[in-house]
Amino acid sequence: MNLNKKIVLVTGASRGIGRATAIAFAKEGCSVIINFKSDSVAGQEVWEECNRHSKGNLLIQADVSKADDVSSMFKKIKDQYSQLDILVNNAGIFDESDNPTNIEAFENIYRNNFLSCVMLTKSALLLMKEGKIVNVSSVHGRLGHGSPKSIAYSAFKAALESYTKNLAKDVAPKILVNAVAPGRVATPMWGNLSEKEQKELGQAHLIKRMIQPEEIADSIVFLAKNDAICGEVLTIDGGMGLVTLG
Repeated sequence: MNLNKKIVLVTGASRGIGRATAIAFAKEGCSVIINFKSDSVAGQEVWEECNRHSKGNLLIQADVSKADDVSSMFKKIKDQYSQLDILVNNAGIFDESDNPTNIEAFENIYRNNFLSCVMLTKSALLLMKEGKIVNVSSVHGRLGHGSPKSIAYSAFKAALESYTKNLAKDVAPKILVNAVAPGRVATPMWGNLSEKEQKELGQAHLIKRMIQPEEIADSIVFLAKNDAICGEVLTIDGGMGLVTLG
């Protein structure tokens, strides 16, 4: 797929992987819809950066875990563009109270990390004649990863990968669905990490450093360009799986 002038929606695009992905698509000449939940200042900064590289970019505030917000966002998208070519389901959370018996944490993570992707995809498909969908999973969703302190997070990332593969069977060949599964990425989800802390966390990878958001963004753009990959989960974990399972 030639990405020039394609319409791309990136959720959770005000920071981290979403921010890097929105900018990467803008550099390809895409019109990028930059979705953010609450940080309007960061969202504005991403929009301005995208405008340096492409035209027709749109900034939309919406909580993608809420059906009404999703519906309102897609009305704006339809009004401005009438179509959508690429959806990147990136928005998600990590709940510090996540544990095996915290039902509220399970419900919170389910709605933000899994159901939101289903709702977004349902709306996106109505505007997509052909195109790409890329879901952002996690190495924690892969067999053997995760911990009791991230049990709900891991479970719903695993569910997202299953959803990815089964959705791919339903909408191909016009729409190709894939996912990326990052390892430890230096994003605000980890907090404001010092260089020393980043190095320590990076020891879980064979590459002995944390992954940068731009490296995940490059992989998402790669999947959007490629017309032969379908129903796959691209693991970008710096060798973390080999360390954990080897």
